[in-house]
Amino acid sequence: MKTIRFIRHAESAANAGLPTTDPGGIPLTENGKLAAALAAADYHGPEPDLIVVSPYLRAWQTAEPFIARFPGAEIETWPVQEFTYISPARCVGTTTADRRPLVDAYWNMASPTHSDGAGTESFADFTARLLASLKKLRLREEENILVVCHGIFMNAAAFYQAPEEDPSDPDSMRRFHQYTLDDPVPNLGIWGDSNPPERLAKPAGTSADEQRTARPCATGRSG
Repeated sequence: MKTIRFIRHAESAANAGLPTTDPGGIPLTENGKLAAALAAADYHGPEPDLIVVSPYLRAWQTAEPFIARFPGAEIETWPVQEFTYISPARCVGTTTADRRPLVDAYWNMASPTHSDGAGTESFADFTARLLASLKKLRLREEENILVVCHGIFMNAAAFYQAPEEDPSDPDSMRRFHQYTLDDPVPNLGIWGDSNPPERLAKPAGTSADEQRTARPCATGRSG
């Protein structure tokens, strides 16, 4: 039976509340690197035949210990990066807290076709990228696939499996955003590609209470 598992990257500088600049270049913290190594050592899923990694630095740094543990796996970079919807030019040197008003304004507008400029994509473009990636994953011949990616991407993979949810509908976009707030993906959280998605394991070093109170990094660029 084919298995596809998604894992969110470990704690990044943005997750830790530090100022950041380039969405793709945000690194893991030292705690994040340690947690990723522990998660790879403690990984109990089937040995992956294919490891798919987002092009973003924090995803690659998370993937490195998994790649080292499973040297027989094929390694590929796919466009499973996070949804960047606030222009990076507006966010240079800012923290998650600094970006909160921009994030709130974006989701309150709920316009699937709106783009904030260079370096961003519309919600419609993001969901099209997401659905294309999911289709490609399911068509691959490998039986066991591990995808190292991001929180909003994983939430969208779960939410838009429901056939009644149309990503071109502003109301669906609002429901999706509320879903990300109500059911956040913690750092190193693992989901299986089933319907509904299965939470397969708690992140290494994270208590159940911490998971319940966790929230996605609402930055528009660093989940």
